[in-house]
Amino acid sequence: MKIGIIGCGSICKTYITEIHRLYPHLIEIEALADLDLERAKSYADEFSVPFAVSVEELLAMPQVELVINLTVPLAHVEVSRKILESGKHLFSEKPFALSAEDAIGLKALAEKNGLYFGCAPDTFLMAPLATCRSLLDEGAIGLPIAVSANMISAGVESWHPAPQPFYRRGGGPLYDMGPYYLTALVYLFGSVEEVYAVGKKGFSERIHWQSPQKEAFPVEVPTSYSAVLKMRSGVTVSLNMTFDVFHSNLPKMEIYGTEGTLIVPDPNMTSGEPRLFRKEQINERDFEEKPVALRKKVLSEYTRGSGVAELILAIREGRKSRMSDLPVHVTDVIESLIRSAQEDAPQKISTTCERPEIWDFENEAFQ
Repeated sequence: MKIGIIGCGSICKTYITEIHRLYPHLIEIEALADLDLERAKSYADEFSVPFAVSVEELLAMPQVELVINLTVPLAHVEVSRKILESGKHLFSEKPFALSAEDAIGLKALAEKNGLYFGCAPDTFLMAPLATCRSLLDEGAIGLPIAVSANMISAGVESWHPAPQPFYRRGGGPLYDMGPYYLTALVYLFGSVEEVYAVGKKGFSERIHWQSPQKEAFPVEVPTSYSAVLKMRSGVTVSLNMTFDVFHSNLPKMEIYGTEGTLIVPDPNMTSGEPRLFRKEQINERDFEEKPVALRKKVLSEYTRGSGVAELILAIREGRKSRMSDLPVHVTDVIESLIRSAQEDAPQKISTTCERPEIWDFENEAFQ
């Protein structure tokens, strides 16, 4: 399928590189578009993409069937709506939208026009989380009871060339990193039923360390959240997400069950080794978690573009994509967490989402 990309920021290079490396037989990048046309032309020259054009020109290209939206979060809904209105399938970077109302609206527009849509993160499709899902389904830790999930970071300003948007509306740890953790939780356990959160702003300003003058810039949104999530399956999740902590030994994600504990690799990455501790090991005086062999191959440590491949295969095969319900539900949960912190009150989640099936990408995407 010939596709286009709107938004030529830093993540664009990762998408192009990984799609060219992994899926040249399945995906052909036909055109790039950006508000800065010279930047689009530079990327097109660097990666041998045939066309660098305006957004309007890209959306008018009849040969382009699907468009990846890599614009800034505040522009996601507007650009995604234009993509769907032009009759093209959509894959968006996270967050899908900043409100459940907008997310539901995009889904309705896609369905009205007979189009498919998907959204990052697609890390749940890959080997580490797929292995963890298989272990849970097989009863490796018995009945899951609780989860500790922690995204602990000092923020993005030490490495990102343009960190300011991460601290404005549409930014913060929940919109930036929340989709990775929440998507993983829904993939593993199903829908979220209710949330309660507290939030705060750790610092009133941040320093852009990559800039020559090390300029300070204001922080406009909360940068730390602690929350409890009640899953419809009965699992309780303790969730911490922060841009305000310089060092921590908290796990990325641990799942506690009646028969043991499962340590889950970083949901932001596409590599990592799950580790398992069974209750029998207490009697054996063996307190080391044991590594679990991955059930699928690792494509790379930081793969992007696999969700696009899964979406294209779903379109070609006329089946439901594994990402069909996730973006709306995850957006609803993020908005509810933020509203809970603002109102100091629990929030019921109105949307639901079935657990997506494990993707056998080795048989589908590489044939």
